[in-house]
Amino acid sequence: MVFALGTDVLLALALLSFFGGIVVSTIGPGGILIVTGLYLLTPLSAAEVAGTASATFVVGAILGSLVFARSGEIDWRVAGVVGAAAAVGTWVGVQANAYLSRELYGLILAAMLAAVGLNILYREYRDLEPRFRLGREGSDLLAFVAIGLVIGVFGGLLGIGGAALSAPALVLVGVPMLVTIAITQVVVLVTALFTTANYLLLDAVVTPLVFVLTAAYLAGVTLGWWLAHRIAADRLKLALGVVLLGLAASLVI
Repeated sequence: MVFALGTDVLLALALLSFFGGIVVSTIGPGGILIVTGLYLLTPLSAAEVAGTASATFVVGAILGSLVFARSGEIDWRVAGVVGAAAAVGTWVGVQANAYLSRELYGLILAAMLAAVGLNILYREYRDLEPRFRLGREGSDLLAFVAIGLVIGVFGGLLGIGGAALSAPALVLVGVPMLVTIAITQVVVLVTALFTTANYLLLDAVVTPLVFVLTAAYLAGVTLGWWLAHRIAADRLKLALGVVLLGLAASLVI
């Protein structure tokens, strides 16, 4: 499939992958740029978009996890709980993807992005505090399990890696923005690994295209980690909402 694409399309996908890597290390949902590009610029099926995108995130998520672990921002207790639950959810999502047409896939992706983006922007505009502030024990950990399951289902269904839901969900339950981005690297790694494995079994991963996208994505992740330590958290959250709405609009226009 990769060799059937024009040079201009490959370049556009590489640029989207590069910017996606920057975004995933700064405000979270960078993988959506890659998913959106594969959906809009190629004739891949819903399963192939999800499988190829998920495979692209694996190496980048490893790098992102390593750099944030090195700088000490990862809350490993939360990351472990959310990641384990997300791994379980991916199987459900992959099975559900088989029932999606390409058009329905795009509509679900757009609706999810718009809902999350609007929620974040509204809360920032009204200067509202997080509705909940989850701790790290007992019932609060069960809430993190629920968050992880939802992330995994949508990660498997759409191939988004999980950052588009992990970042806003953790911010809205009181996790600091930089810690949220660090945890998200681990969650994306787990979600991408399990989603990719499931789609490989379905022969729905375009391997040559994965190599092209991954190289650009890694460069973006590295630059994004550097930027994440130099941008105010409030600006990061506001940017997160704007990015999600823009991506939603690109899928329906």
